[in-house]
Amino acid sequence: MATQRPPVCRTKPDGQARDGMNRFYDDIAADYDRLWGDQEYAADELAFLRDLAGSGPALEVGVGTGRVAIPLSGTGLRVVGVDPSPGMLAVLAAKADNAERANVEVLVNDLRLTGVRGTYTLIYCVFHTFFYADSRADQKRFLERARDLLAPGGRVVVEAYHAGASRLARWADGIRLTEVSPEGCEYEIYRHDGEAQTVHVTWVRCDRERLRCSSWTERYVTPGQLDDLATQAGLVSDQRWSTFGRAPFDANARRFVAVYRLPSAGGAQAGGGREQRR
Repeated sequence: MATQRPPVCRTKPDGQARDGMNRFYDDIAADYDRLWGDQEYAADELAFLRDLAGSGPALEVGVGTGRVAIPLSGTGLRVVGVDPSPGMLAVLAAKADNAERANVEVLVNDLRLTGVRGTYTLIYCVFHTFFYADSRADQKRFLERARDLLAPGGRVVVEAYHAGASRLARWADGIRLTEVSPEGCEYEIYRHDGEAQTVHVTWVRCDRERLRCSSWTERYVTPGQLDDLATQAGLVSDQRWSTFGRAPFDANARRFVAVYRLPSAGGAQAGGGREQRR
């Protein structure tokens, strides 16, 4: 007997990807921290970014509800955060009002950083936000804009999943059940194009009172391809790890943390850190 696939929502054309993603995050903003706000590596992530930021300021691209920016600013660092979702930024603002020493300035903007101004010692884009770009051109544009906004010796951090064996197996399965609980269930459906390096994701959550659904396209890159894009943008590859705890990167890594530096004529660097030779 054939296994029935769960019902899916009608997906959106790629041309509407950004609007679809924004609506998704606006819709789940109030629940985001409950669903994804607790990451086991949060302490390592905070220490890693703080080490690189030096005296600041720092710019977070895809700041969301402030999961990273609020505690980072609590260390005494000024943080500017951009996000295309007003709903997520509203949650951030409410949290910042109740957080000690929070110093986060927010802007409604996206990965392209159009109109963003200032000079930063650290620009970071984590939790595979880089892959949500609408096009390869937008990914390249982000790195070029980051170069323009960095102080000499400043760094760019991109953290994302590694499209290795475990990730490819997940996509090949086509569907993943991510939660079954008394509160509801959640699943994702994948359509992977290996040649284009894209994954179309349909997300469905069934709570007690309603059904929520959204879809988007992720445009992944390998760490080597990201290195090439950064080099084209005028940045220098500085570090690569598999975790924020600085575990060495290898082919079996599930994620990667890539660090790029804007060359400084005097050789000075904005923050600390130690390199992994690749």
